[in-house]
Amino acid sequence: MSIVVDPPEYLAQAPAPRKHPWLRWLIIVVCVLIAAMWAYAFLWAPSKGVYRVDDNHWRSEAQIICQAATVQRLQLVDTDQGFIAHPTNAQMIAHADVVDRATDILDKMLTDVVAVPVPTTRDQELIATFEKYYRVILSDRRAYTAKLRSFENANYEETSVDGGPVTNVVTDFTSGNNIKACVPPGELGTTA
Repeated sequence: MSIVVDPPEYLAQAPAPRKHPWLRWLIIVVCVLIAAMWAYAFLWAPSKGVYRVDDNHWRSEAQIICQAATVQRLQLVDTDQGFIAHPTNAQMIAHADVVDRATDILDKMLTDVVAVPVPTTRDQELIATFEKYYRVILSDRRAYTAKLRSFENANYEETSVDGGPVTNVVTDFTSGNNIKACVPPGELGTTA
């Protein structure tokens, strides 16, 4: 046997929940706008990177110049002795000499790369920014060898740019322009 109970009077008289049709339309409009933004980003937005130089000739010339400099620089490296934890003064001077010669090669490489003419002001500005940050790297390398020459067995330290090492900015530029040979050399302990 089942008992049917009438709902309490206050529930029977409660008004139906009020619907907000404008809220539904607002959500639909927001979703459509987000979908349109992503469609534009993937289908129609220009794919040029922030550091992308438009001149193809400049990119190919820069790659050739940097490849030649890399070959020269790698000929200087002598890793027969491996890593030396406690180098003598003579070993620090010898290492500083190698790093300075490598830095000279990088300096000439950079000068040659930025001397390749480009037709637009935008490209000129991008290349000037690349040069500015690469010169910071060269300066950091010179500071490192100055420490070695004063017989301070110090680690190579890079200037920080926007919370990261300056090489990150230069590497973003070289990657964006597909000039991988122009990436700054890494650790100065073994690869000058």
